[in-house]
Amino acid sequence: MTDSSITANRKTSFFLSAIDLITLIFCGWILLYMCFGITRSPEVIKHIPVYLAIFVGVLFLAWLQKQPGWSYDPQNPSKRYQILSFFRGLYPVLLFGYFYTSGHAFNRIIFRDWLDPFFMGIDQFIFGYLPSLVWGKLYSHWAIQELFHFAYFCYYPMIAGIPIYLYFTQKDAFREVIFNLTFVFYCCYTIYSVLPVIGGRFLPEAMALTKTYRGGPFTHIMVFIYRTSNHLGGAFPSSHIAIAIVLTISALKYIRPLGYICTVITFFLSLATVYCHYHWFIDAVFGILTGIAGYYLANWTYYYLGEKGFN
Repeated sequence: MTDSSITANRKTSFFLSAIDLITLIFCGWILLYMCFGITRSPEVIKHIPVYLAIFVGVLFLAWLQKQPGWSYDPQNPSKRYQILSFFRGLYPVLLFGYFYTSGHAFNRIIFRDWLDPFFMGIDQFIFGYLPSLVWGKLYSHWAIQELFHFAYFCYYPMIAGIPIYLYFTQKDAFREVIFNLTFVFYCCYTIYSVLPVIGGRFLPEAMALTKTYRGGPFTHIMVFIYRTSNHLGGAFPSSHIAIAIVLTISALKYIRPLGYICTVITFFLSLATVYCHYHWFIDAVFGILTGIAGYYLANWTYYYLGEKGFN
C-alpha cells in the first residue's frame, strides 16, 4: 500500500492514527511502570498526572477529528481540520524533550544503582582503556574539538530541518518520517526507563570536561547545553546516533543530495558521542544497531498499521 492510498483510505479507518497508537502504548507502559515503582521512586508522583493527561489528550484529539466541522472532507478540507491534522501528526516531537528528561524520575526503579561500571567494563575489555575519556584528551586540538562538537550539534537541526522540508515538499514522506522518528525515540526511551546508564559523564573527569568552556563556538554551545541540563541517564543506546541514522536513511530516500551530507555528518556524530565524553563506545555501537533496525521496523509498522486503518 502506498502513502497516498493510506491517506485516501479514511472511510474504513480507526479514529486513532498510527502515531496516536504508539504514543498511547508508550504512555500506557510508562504509567503502569511508574505505578509499579512508586514506592521505589516517589518522584514519579509528579509525572503520573502529566503522562495521564497526555494519554487522555491524544484520545480527545483523535475523537475531535471525527466530529462535524473537524473531520476530513475530501471536497473541501476545512482550516480547522488542516490545523488539527497537522498538530496530530507533529505533537510527539513537542513531547520528546519531556519524555526524555522525565525518565530520570523512574529509570532506577528496577536497578537502584547506575549500570555504568558494567558498560565501562565492556569498553575496557575491547580497548584496554576507556575511549570516552581518552579520545577527547588525546586529540584535543581546538579544530578537532570543534569538528566533533559541530557534528554532535547537527543532531538538533537535523531533527527539525528534514521533517520541515518534507512537510512543504512531500507530505506523505513527512508523515512517514515523523512516525519513524517517534517509533525509534519511544524504543530508546523504553530502554532508558529500565537501564540507568549515564555514559561517559559517569566519570567525574569526563563530566567536568563536558562542562568546561574551551575551543570554538560549537564546543561552547554543547557545553552550555550540558551545563543547563541536569538530566542523567538515557545513554544506552545512543539516541543521537539512532535518530541521526533514521534521518539519514530518510534523507537518502527522499532528498538524496542532502542524504549524502547527512551520511558524512552521522559518521562524525557517531564518533563524537564517544570523543565528546557523552557515551561509552558500546552505547554508540548499539545506537547504530538501534537506528538501522529501528528504521526498518518502524517503516514496516507504519505501513502495516496503515493497511489496518490507523491512518
